[in-house]
Amino acid sequence: MLVFRSVLETGDLFGLFSFRTLDQEVLFQQPMTSIVTIIDCGTGNLNSVKRSLDILGITPKVSSDPLDIADAEKIILPGVGHFGKAMANLKRLNLIEPLEQAVLIDRRPILGICLGMELMAKKSEEGNALGLGWIDAEIVRFNISNTERYKVPHIGWNQIKINRSSPLLKDVPDGSEFYFLHSFHLKINDPSVVISESRYEVKFASSIQKENIFGVQYHPEKSHDVGLQILKNFIEM
Repeated sequence: MLVFRSVLETGDLFGLFSFRTLDQEVLFQQPMTSIVTIIDCGTGNLNSVKRSLDILGITPKVSSDPLDIADAEKIILPGVGHFGKAMANLKRLNLIEPLEQAVLIDRRPILGICLGMELMAKKSEEGNALGLGWIDAEIVRFNISNTERYKVPHIGWNQIKINRSSPLLKDVPDGSEFYFLHSFHLKINDPSVVISESRYEVKFASSIQKENIFGVQYHPEKSHDVGLQILKNFIEM
């Protein structure tokens, strides 16, 4: 038996319908205990991420308060938009130092989503701006030859190829499809951090892990059950 959920019920603007078995409804609604802060730096798809965590039984804080970062057991850094503006917002809100304390010193898990992952790199072509510098990578725009077939931005569903095991990808089958929406991607200098790749004419890192630092180029909050699995894996770390 399938549970039908419409776009009006889910707020899923990228897919008209979501189907989930009753067994999966039970799985994803098991209570989970963790203090999770979703960083609000003015560029994130915050409501969709929060709704996904609600399904998992988590009530996260959506905040730009440094104290909520200090209290968090897990941190999610979403983002949609311009790299340079997002970094400027993090600086304006005085969030960089508390993030570095939580992630680099206290070693708390953080998950960057789309632009949130890109902000973890050293710098970006977008806005010619410096990033957080946690990942040895630069952010570059897609350099597409076949512009008739491959439009930029990259919008829609695409597969991931798992490179190595990671707790973030537990119970995620190789070849799973996720929802992407981006014009830029990571140019990785340290391939050991890449846990999955995808191809959009060119190959690019779609999931990364460096110790307690995790990032995904796709949107798990828009990727139905397999996306919920990613978020569940992160919360359970």
